[in-house]
Amino acid sequence: MGLAGVEDAEAASLSYGGQRLLDMALAVATKPRVLLLDEPLAGLAAAERDRVGALIKQVSADMPVLLVEHDIDRVFSLADAVTVMNDGEVLVDGTVADARNSPRVQEVYIGSGAHALAEHPRESAARENVLLQLDRVNTFYGKSHILRDVAFMVHEHEIVALLGRNGAGKSTLLKSIIGIAPPAEGEIMLAGAALARRPSAEIARRGISYVPQGRGLFAGMTVAENMELGRLRRRTGAGVSWDAERIFQFFPRIKQRWRAPADYLSGGEQQMVAVARALAGDTRVLLLDEPFEGLAPAVIEELFEAFDRLRHEISIIIVDHHLDLALALSDRTVALETGQVTHIGPSRVLSTDLDMRRKVLWL
Repeated sequence: MGLAGVEDAEAASLSYGGQRLLDMALAVATKPRVLLLDEPLAGLAAAERDRVGALIKQVSADMPVLLVEHDIDRVFSLADAVTVMNDGEVLVDGTVADARNSPRVQEVYIGSGAHALAEHPRESAARENVLLQLDRVNTFYGKSHILRDVAFMVHEHEIVALLGRNGAGKSTLLKSIIGIAPPAEGEIMLAGAALARRPSAEIARRGISYVPQGRGLFAGMTVAENMELGRLRRRTGAGVSWDAERIFQFFPRIKQRWRAPADYLSGGEQQMVAVARALAGDTRVLLLDEPFEGLAPAVIEELFEAFDRLRHEISIIIVDHHLDLALALSDRTVALETGQVTHIGPSRVLSTDLDMRRKVLWL
């Protein structure tokens, strides 16, 4: 299962991809007659997707595998049969060719594709004014030194892509900005006001909004109730105010699900609600951690277009493994490696120059 040599490591110390391998190993160790895998490739970098995909194919030689996955290219390369569902309805139940060639599947699931989105140039809305600035930020988890002298800035209405391999410190950096993992050293300034080491609630009220990986919606509560919690005590005048009608303009699906329990929604709808809940308070900077993870391509396209429209309202920092999408959406890229900034530059260069991308991102 790809875990040889790390038997004595603590599970929590493994990379995200390593933890996925361990999850699969635990399931296989029960000697099942059928192995069920729910989004095993979500949130993995390209090389890890190849590795886990090859392992799934290998395991399928010994037992049947029922795989739920939105990486449709790898589904088509791995699967012997494909069932495509939408809103509880089976659209196609047949071969890979049946799914690939179905106009209905193309319409509701596949969309125009990441490459088509990435090829369409996006006009920047970035202004000269610096809104958020980080200077020599150092963050620790216990004795582990995660972020090392991180420094960069975000301008008003700018979208910055924060990229790097798993374990580079990207999510930790977002948590340092919002105050969940406060930096031990360094400064974080929002419009000239110091944020570092202030309580997360205060940072949120000053206009920083955070959408965590995994969405973190409150189960059993409706979409409207989740939205109200996102707005609670965050109407401070410190950013753009978002009422329900304004949110519906960007995410029309939410209006249709307004009174539904949040945990009854599809993954894509839940992601839209998570973003809308973050916006519900007064927002100046939106932090997005893997917003496209585990979503159908058509839903990714819908979210991408919403984020592109949001650049005219707020600043955004996005962490995502969909490199083509993150680079196409963003104005600048900040690359991290082992907790240090190794590159800052225009995203368009990395989007068009693959050799430069491999050199900067090691991907």
